Amino acid sequence: MPHRDTTVTALSAPTADAAHHRFPFPAVPWPVFVVAGLMFMGLMAVSGAYGFHGDEMYFIVAGQHPAFGYVDQPPLTPLLSAASVAIFGVSPTAIRLLPAIEMALIVILIALIARDLGGSRRAQVLAAITAALSGYLGAGHLDTTTEPDLLAWAIVLWLLVKLLAGGDRRLWLAVGIVAGIALENKDTILFLGAGLAAGLCLARRWDVVRSPWAWAAVGIALLLWAPNLVWEALNGWPQITMARAISQYADDNRGQIVPLLWLFSGPFLFPVTAAGLIWVLRSKSAARWRAIGLASLIALLLVVISGGKAYYVIGTIPIFMAAGAILLDRWLARGHRRIKATSFASAAVLSGALIAYLTLPILPLATYAKSTLPATVPDTANEVGWPQFVATVEDVVASLPADERDHAVILTNDYSEAGPLVLLGTGLPPVYSGHNSFWYWGPPPADRTIVVHVGDWRPADWSRLFVGCHVVAHIDNGLGISNGEQGTAVSVCTGLRAPWTTLWPELRTIS
Repeated sequence: MPHRDTTVTALSAPTADAAHHRFPFPAVPWPVFVVAGLMFMGLMAVSGAYGFHGDEMYFIVAGQHPAFGYVDQPPLTPLLSAASVAIFGVSPTAIRLLPAIEMALIVILIALIARDLGGSRRAQVLAAITAALSGYLGAGHLDTTTEPDLLAWAIVLWLLVKLLAGGDRRLWLAVGIVAGIALENKDTILFLGAGLAAGLCLARRWDVVRSPWAWAAVGIALLLWAPNLVWEALNGWPQITMARAISQYADDNRGQIVPLLWLFSGPFLFPVTAAGLIWVLRSKSAARWRAIGLASLIALLLVVISGGKAYYVIGTIPIFMAAGAILLDRWLARGHRRIKATSFASAAVLSGALIAYLTLPILPLATYAKSTLPATVPDTANEVGWPQFVATVEDVVASLPADERDHAVILTNDYSEAGPLVLLGTGLPPVYSGHNSFWYWGPPPADRTIVVHVGDWRPADWSRLFVGCHVVAHIDNGLGISNGEQGTAVSVCTGLRAPWTTLWPELRTIS
């Protein structure tokens, strides 16, 4: 097999004229689509294995209360989640279809980035394999704000690779549109924007800094973000309060950054991404893209300083994964190809298997319950036990005398307890919570004075709210799996001490 494509031109730039005068058709080798398709099918195969995550049900209920913003996020993910169940029905598979598609698209985008960095067809396939067996595999299982955010970062990075190599300047308009949509989902792309602004200056890309097209992108993004900003301003900027609550765990968040970046880039494939990062930052042939490498480091620094969550900056990985795949292609072409290919294949399989084991519901529930996974990866554990949870609360409500049921209301400690009762409950009284956006949908009606309370008390002293409360049940998922709801108390409270309109402000919690 001739090696010229991989050894001579692997890291050369695409011709400026070809990129500048047209919008290139996003063609990649057909194996890339196979890899992305297999990833998608694998995610859908296990999408309904256990059950909903509490956050997913919260997003659905939030989206059923349309608004330009919510306490803890902009509106895009809640609206998409609510639309998914409206179209496909209330099931985990329904809402996990879109995240699986988004991660498959990222696999294709990383192959496209490899192509536009000058990678051969084989490099593009290697990039797709690396992406499909990395943390993107685990991310595609849950419907959260993270998946659209990761897709937006990948699209923006792909466009930036083209633009910084002399691509059609009208692509800046696309950057602005994608960034604006991303800001209606999650504001973490601001880290990329701030990092890029500094990176362009440090890399002395004054052609970009002075470009009216780049400034137009900023204007478009702000215009698309404006509805959420207006909602935030009218509601007292609750996301700032939310950010402060997250920063209380700053030390823990900082401590998780390096392990997460290692795991997300692939436990046994991380050298590929690490090599790509070094190439973007140091290679002369990567000079035109240096600003992106600097932007990623600056974005990481901003997350560390702010005490943000570890996953806020993982969106920069695509360009390094793509560049690393090109270097991997060169390494394979230098001889001992069979041994090297076997080494890469083994690392890829092991990485994918470990990611799947840690993040996907691939084990039978009985086996999962006996493993250490529930304590190691709480997200998966929090998909277990919702039918039992709802049935327990339904039994408590059914045990109330008829006259009390007619005046009953359910009050929960947090949104993850309220969401399943709204979505999965049958014959239940109205459900309320003081947690995050649920607080906005209260208070309960004045005549609802019998309270079935689920969870710990907020505030801690229930006697300020009721004359009496007594625990009548505890949540038990039947598998002994320790998660956010296992052992939660269900109480019945009577004797409301003041009207709901007076008590409701005391019950508000943002966390």
